[in-house]
Amino acid sequence: MTLPQQMRAVIWHGKNDLRIVEKQVPKPLPGTSIVQIIAAGICATDREVTIGRIPGVAAGVVLGHEITGIVVAGDESEHIKIGDKVVADTVYSCKSCAACVETPAGDCTNPGELGFTADGGWEEYVRVDTSRLHKVPENLSWEETVITEPFVIPFGALVDSGAIIQGKRILVVGGGLAGFAFTSGAVALGAARVDVSLRTPRRREMFNSISPIVHITSSELIEKAAADVSIDSVGTSESIHTAIIGVKDRGQVVCYGFSEEFGNNYPIAEVVLRNLRISGHTNSKGMWPVLIDLLAKGSITTKGLVDRVITIDEVPDAVNNWQGNLRTVIKF
Repeated sequence: MTLPQQMRAVIWHGKNDLRIVEKQVPKPLPGTSIVQIIAAGICATDREVTIGRIPGVAAGVVLGHEITGIVVAGDESEHIKIGDKVVADTVYSCKSCAACVETPAGDCTNPGELGFTADGGWEEYVRVDTSRLHKVPENLSWEETVITEPFVIPFGALVDSGAIIQGKRILVVGGGLAGFAFTSGAVALGAARVDVSLRTPRRREMFNSISPIVHITSSELIEKAAADVSIDSVGTSESIHTAIIGVKDRGQVVCYGFSEEFGNNYPIAEVVLRNLRISGHTNSKGMWPVLIDLLAKGSITTKGLVDRVITIDEVPDAVNNWQGNLRTVIKF
């Protein structure tokens, strides 16, 4: 395929300043591939970047770290060929720190990420390290594959936590996409029951559709000290309090979400007196093939989670006038 010379992209130029521009299509470098974007997600983190709340993002970068597309040029590998439909692990290694030098699979101490420190997926073509691409089955639609990244991080965090899920009662706090991913992951990993604490009932049907073992509750109605493991997907003072109150003595609390709103209302006495184990997790290492396999088998589904589809021309307005959709997606 002959690549065009120019493409359209959404570039962040500073606080509340998104611009649609014409720019040069990237050329492949050794070890990289060019992916023609089919769809790219817009998440709350992107919104935080645009209003200046995320440090380390330089003006002039193309945002977008939830992407799916087709490999159209670049270096092929044993697993990735030109023409493959793929999703991208947008975190990349610096290749120069001690961990990177010692082993290619090391935990880089200075990682970057497309959409933050290098151009991301809010453009028609993006350059990605071929090693960070994952082929997806043809039976999965773009609406399903574009949700892979926001699913794999919570799923990886759940696995990374070491929590025993199979046969256990799990409490998930939060009704956003991360909460949905944690709930789906707990079901797929064999939980006996999953209680989900929602602030509003509008997503009750969506969560109930995951499995008959999913039960909806709220912070006011939560059954105290009932769950073996609780997961806070939100990260506010209210959500961590709900997660702690809902877990058994000597139980485990997995913290994933975090927010500036957290404040000082941390129930430390509950943690100490009830011998709780609290740990923070965000991880996707090694989880991409696992999650893609679960999606292909139908053990986990991302169907129906894209609730707003826009064009590239609509991106600045969609971000600046944030509506809090479950997931807004740019369709190219």
